[in-house]
Amino acid sequence: MLPYHNRKITDTGSQATLEKIEKLHPHKMLLYLAIFGSTLIFLFMIIAFTATNNHPVLQEGEAQIQLPKAFTFSTLVLLFSSYFVSRFMRAFEQENMKKLRNMLGITVVLGFIFTISQYWGWHQLEQAGHGLSGISSGAYLYIISGLHILHLVGAMFFMTHQFIRTSSISTDPVKTLIAVTNPYQKMKLEMLTTYWHFMDFLWVALFLYFLIMF
Repeated sequence: MLPYHNRKITDTGSQATLEKIEKLHPHKMLLYLAIFGSTLIFLFMIIAFTATNNHPVLQEGEAQIQLPKAFTFSTLVLLFSSYFVSRFMRAFEQENMKKLRNMLGITVVLGFIFTISQYWGWHQLEQAGHGLSGISSGAYLYIISGLHILHLVGAMFFMTHQFIRTSSISTDPVKTLIAVTNPYQKMKLEMLTTYWHFMDFLWVALFLYFLIMF
């Protein structure tokens, strides 16, 4: 049994945590719940993938899967995009809307390049004879990477909206002042940054796992 003073410290810590949770904006709470839910989905997919890859069923004339080189390129692109995303808040706090607009635009373009390179990776898999109807573990490779793209596309739509909005106010000092003094605008940018970094970390983890498995 914990001493009284230790129990008091624990209770105080728990109460502080609960207070922080209660103060969270509902949109941020939904974001964290979505991230948690997505993590569980990908964890389940990885477990299923591992189970099928331990005993792959090769059809006649079918070779073992090799990870497409396009996936390596797409990983580097996504890591590069995170550099720009990490500077969103600094540009916002400096009231430099033109810089923020440019970084949003670059990140959207890099997101499209990532998506195209992933599609090219699927093409490389198909050219190597590994379609969705091939090795079961190969089908999971399509599904897991495709599911990640769907999550990323959602962030790209929101980022495109932010790019359009930022472009419309970047040349107007009054609109810029209104935007940078609006806590909700800052929160939306924080949420976008958090979600993009999560997508980045998730793909890097998946990519490293694929390297180990193949």
